[in-house]
Amino acid sequence: MALHKTRAIVIKSINLSESDRLVTFFTKNYGKVKCVAKGARKAKNCFWGSLEPMSLIHLIYFGKETQSLYRLNHADIIESFQSIRDDFGKLYKGVYFLELIDSMLLEGHSEKPIFNLLQQSLFALKEETKLDSLIRLFEVRMLSLSGLKPQIDHCVTCKTIIESGTFRFSFIQNGILCRSCSRRVSTDVQFTMGTRNYIKKLMEIEIKTCGRIKIPKQQEEDIEKFTHRLVLSHLGREPKSYPFIKSMAQSI
Repeated sequence: MALHKTRAIVIKSINLSESDRLVTFFTKNYGKVKCVAKGARKAKNCFWGSLEPMSLIHLIYFGKETQSLYRLNHADIIESFQSIRDDFGKLYKGVYFLELIDSMLLEGHSEKPIFNLLQQSLFALKEETKLDSLIRLFEVRMLSLSGLKPQIDHCVTCKTIIESGTFRFSFIQNGILCRSCSRRVSTDVQFTMGTRNYIKKLMEIEIKTCGRIKIPKQQEEDIEKFTHRLVLSHLGREPKSYPFIKSMAQSI
């Protein structure tokens, strides 16, 4: 059986038996994998603390390349992100990131750019206090890196470059439509050039600096509606963790 060594982030961990756990990891080198952690539920076990969701670890596991369930061998914590788990406002945002990863990625496909996105986003979540921009950034970049990047530069149908005015977006077409094409193809939302420019900025800036972006309230709301609808259109359902984020934001 092959032995695999890689950096990984714990996505979720569930009880498998009285003594074992089934853990889903997002690995840097091998994508999403599931491992059985033998004895992980026992009071004294070698995996103590390293299987908490969001933990960044050095992972060693083994099994045949063709199998879908592996055996966990060793896990060393690089960064626990305990400060995120201790802050409810940050916790649910981190859980939301993990849920999108788990829902949108298939197992066994290397996704290094997406792994880097998640890793950098968790470090930004740990350090930043202004977090709305980080959520929007993660949503739109996760979709983009998954091959679902929204086209907001030119008309998705006739390729006409749209530089000003109102932008009409179709979630089915996954892009904006010019005035002429929008008469033949239905659109779902509209947004201004300013909103479009902020969305482009979220696609391009360094993740660690996203907290410095100052987005006007109205455009912030428009961007949230847009990116969340993008997630819904591709995921096909409401992420379970998203209502918690919304309710906590409204209570602040």
